Amino acid sequence: MKNKDLIIYVHGWNSFKGARKAKLLKELIDNVHFEVISITLEAHPRNAIAQLSKLIESEMSHRNVHLIGSSLGGYYSTYLSEKYNLKAVMINPAVWAYKIFENNRGDNENPNTGEQYFIDQEWIDSLEEIFIEKLKFKSNFLVLLQTADETLNYRYAEKYFDGTNIVIDEGGSHSFDNLELKIASILNHFGKNQ
Repeated sequence: MKNKDLIIYVHGWNSFKGARKAKLLKELIDNVHFEVISITLEAHPRNAIAQLSKLIESEMSHRNVHLIGSSLGGYYSTYLSEKYNLKAVMINPAVWAYKIFENNRGDNENPNTGEQYFIDQEWIDSLEEIFIEKLKFKSNFLVLLQTADETLNYRYAEKYFDGTNIVIDEGGSHSFDNLELKIASILNHFGKNQ
């Protein structure tokens, strides 16, 4: 029997593997064609990228791997998609994360895991290290944006991902309302219909 394709849901900042979108995607997409997993990422960007890279490399030798990244997870997924040439879905992704986190310097805690960490210049630099200046594999991306995202201005992502498949919904929120309505588009992007 052929291996199922793997979809890795990459959660956003201060989230965890049991986040609402992770559960929703697992519930709606886990089927004969796909397995959906999410791992709780460490707070430091270098550690999170190392965790995800290890997982991708261990899986891509024997099955197709796809990414779904939300917010900061979208930023990570952009880097990983380009590095490994993987198809990816971006949900209200962060674009210039190393600029965004200037406002969060100092002591931080992930309320979902209790992990305490400190955002300093080195932490911010580690985000800048993985910034992709210009996308090489534009056809790999499906970008889902909502105009009423209260955390990130959707126009930045719209501009950055120009030339990819972008779907913009009026209204919504940063956590992305009615994600279940996008499942068919996501599966279509990954080359399978339910």
